[in-house]
Amino acid sequence: MLLITTANFRSGGKSSIARLLAEKLNTTILNFDKKRDSEAYNVVSTINIPENKSIIRNDDSLILRDKITEQTIRTKSNYLICDLGGYFDERLVDLKSDFYIIPSFDDYESISESMRTAHYILKNNIKAKIIFILNGAFIVDKTTRDDKIKEFQEHIEVNGFVRFPTLFLPKTTLMRKLVDENSKKDDIKGKFEQNIKYKNVDKLIDELVDLITVHYS
Repeated sequence: MLLITTANFRSGGKSSIARLLAEKLNTTILNFDKKRDSEAYNVVSTINIPENKSIIRNDDSLILRDKITEQTIRTKSNYLICDLGGYFDERLVDLKSDFYIIPSFDDYESISESMRTAHYILKNNIKAKIIFILNGAFIVDKTTRDDKIKEFQEHIEVNGFVRFPTLFLPKTTLMRKLVDENSKKDDIKGKFEQNIKYKNVDKLIDELVDLITVHYS
């Protein structure tokens, strides 16, 4: 079982990316955000994980424990996705994830939090595999996009993370509609707009899957 964790101490699109990735890999999301009941609106299989549950990682499962109960989580696919909340959660390290996806908006605070998240992960797991994603949700033109990508790469270099791949998620309304309509991506694509509108999003998810399953495993 490959464990994939989306993490950032401040937003960036973790849950949206986790959802698209889970749909692509036909697997389940474990939601660690205590402020969000993802089971209520996620169209993909989702399990809310209470904050009082400790975690033990095994090769083929996760063991969740509290003072009274123990629960074993397995998946029929080869993947399991963990979606962390936008706050510090020490279980980020306990997960011992195979891959950490760290999305960030283009503002300084979000990027700084992304770098801190990566440093925290590597401090506890020097062999961690990280994939950075710059979320272009608020970028409206090509010139700004190029400048923001350059700025993001500079942060990556200054923090010593050049060995990790970086992807760019273009501005799209798809993420919002996934939640509003409680639908899967292909249903939204067919119902609202032509498929060409979502080629870049499809490309991003395909690149993520390729990194996880082929080049970065």
